[in-house]
Parts: sequence; C-alpha cells; structure tokens
Amino acid sequence: MNPGTNRQWRVARYPRRDEVIGPEHFTWTSEAVREPDEGQFLVRTICLAPVPAQRGYLEKNHNDFLENLPVGAVMRGRGVGEIVASRHPDYQVGDMFIGSLGWQDYSIQHPRGKEFVFSTRKVTNPLRPLSTQLGVLGQAGATAYFGLLDIGKLKPGDKVLVSGAAGGIGSIAGQIARICGAGVVVGTAGTEAKCRWLRETLGYDAAINYRTENVPERLAELFPDGIDVFFDNVGGDTLNAALGQLAMHARIVICGFISTDYAPGTHHGPINYQRMVYKRARMEGYVLFDYWDRYAEAEGNLLRWYRQGVLKATEDESQGLETMPAALASLFTGGNTGVKICRVAPDPEHLPG
Repeated sequence: MNPGTNRQWRVARYPRRDEVIGPEHFTWTSEAVREPDEGQFLVRTICLAPVPAQRGYLEKNHNDFLENLPVGAVMRGRGVGEIVASRHPDYQVGDMFIGSLGWQDYSIQHPRGKEFVFSTRKVTNPLRPLSTQLGVLGQAGATAYFGLLDIGKLKPGDKVLVSGAAGGIGSIAGQIARICGAGVVVGTAGTEAKCRWLRETLGYDAAINYRTENVPERLAELFPDGIDVFFDNVGGDTLNAALGQLAMHARIVICGFISTDYAPGTHHGPINYQRMVYKRARMEGYVLFDYWDRYAEAEGNLLRWYRQGVLKATEDESQGLETMPAALASLFTGGNTGVKICRVAPDPEHLPG
C-alpha cells in the first residue's frame, strides 16, 4: 500500500430486510492521507472488529440506539491502531488507541470532551497480538464480564447456559463463568465442530447443537434443577426454550438477539414468559457503555486471567481491509468462531509478546 493513500469502504446502499449484508452494499474508494490539525491526531488502523450492530447503521429508522449512516459515508467501525502523527499533547506518536476508526487505513481523531471519551481510550497494556484488545481483553471481553457478573449476578455453583456460545461474546462469557466457579456451563452452537471447540478448548461442560438436537429436551436433561443464569446472545426459539427450564430466582441476561433482529417476516415474542412469574425470575438487557466508568475493573481482571492462562483468546481473524464486508456478513451466517477480527496491518514491532 502507498503510505500516502487511505483505502476506505463507503456505504453504497442500504440492505433490504431479507438481504445478508455483503460487499455489494459498500464501495471501495481511496483518498490521500490527511495531516492532523491542531488538537488532532492520526491513527493507522491495525485491526477492526465487525459486530452485528454495524448492520444497524444501515437500517433506516431501525431503532433509537444506533445512528444511521448516510450513503457515501465511510462505514463506521471500532478498531485498534497506532498513533502515527499527533498535534495533541495527550496523545503521542507510538501510542496504541482504540475507538471508532472506521473501515479505512487511517483516521483523524479529534477529542471533544465526553463525546470523544465515550468508548475511546489509549491502550494501557499493549500486548502482541493487538487483536486481543478488541476481543478477549477488549469490548467483547468487558461485555461478557459485566453481563455475567453484574446483570447475571453469577454465584459459585450456579448452573449457566450461554446461547451463541461460539460467537465473540459467548465464547468469553462461558470461560468467565467457569473461572468464577459456576457449577455447570452449557453452550449452544450451530455445528458439531463448534460444539467440540466449546467443550475441548474453552472448557464448557456440554454443548447443544441447536440445528440437530431438540433444545428443550437437552436443556431438561442438562439442567434437571433448572438454569440459574441464562446469558442470551440470540433470542428467538432458544430464549423461549430456556425460559421453560428456569430455576427459582433465575437471571436472564439479554446481550443480543441476532436470530431475529434483522430476519425478514413477522416475529413473535416468547410464550414461556409465564415461567418468570412461577420462578420469580428476572430478565434484563444492558449495553457496555453503561459501565464505561468501571471499564478498568473488567480490563484488570480479564488481563490477569489471560496472563494466568485460564482465559483463552478467541479471536477469529480475516486478513486485509478488503475482507471487511465479508467478515461482517459471516456474523449473520454462522461463519465465525469466536470474536471476528479483520487484520488490516501487522502489529508494531515494539509491542511485547
């Protein structure tokens, strides 16, 4: 790549409700790399993290949580990179930075009070590979951490179910449950290979293939006394099945709903919700940004567990900025195992291993 060129993916058109998002919804462009003005700094993208919410940027009036992107704009996306030029006293050349870098090689960052601080930060413990700062040590890890421990109120001995367990956040949530003393940890996934990975690599006690097994029957078999904590990433039929197998005072953590959020057609709510009354259960949704003032807590514990070897990295990398649309599409087709990462550039050589 010419170091004076900034390659970019821009929004070409919005996907229809029944379309899987892909390269046809973006256009590949380039422009000259700009120099930062006073109070700005320039970041070279190293890794980007596609997440399901990014499809929501291309949904007209999808909800009041995601800000729509106009056609022609650089696609929004969170990433980690290296500051390569700076005219800001608090951000030095060579610092690692996490924030909204966009689907591009370079981005100009301009701190503007709380608007900028929200979900952006310098990396205080940069390690090789830097992709872990978006995965197990980053936003995915912190989302699993607060969802399981703060919303789910996990206690030693609790019996835990994680849906979408082979996905980015699910692959970390199950590990945290095991580290924190859960009595049983079970995950759901869509292939036999993913189920083996959950059991043999991540330490899940059991895994349910929701495509080939009867999920309600397997939940009754694996949770004869009920589910204490259900960490839900998918919604739909899996949520309904789990509600039918709750333990007394169960906690249901709503992290995502990828099975229904962008699917066409009419969707129906769960019919087993009455079990929440019978079992005095609680269901609560959350977003990581609610915990931004406690991020250091999650970061410290995740890093400690990672260094101890009890928390495994689960990053699933594709290579090259040109693969970013396909990387995002894989999240909706079950093509990823772990936290999906797009590697844009090599890690800086000065990072510790």
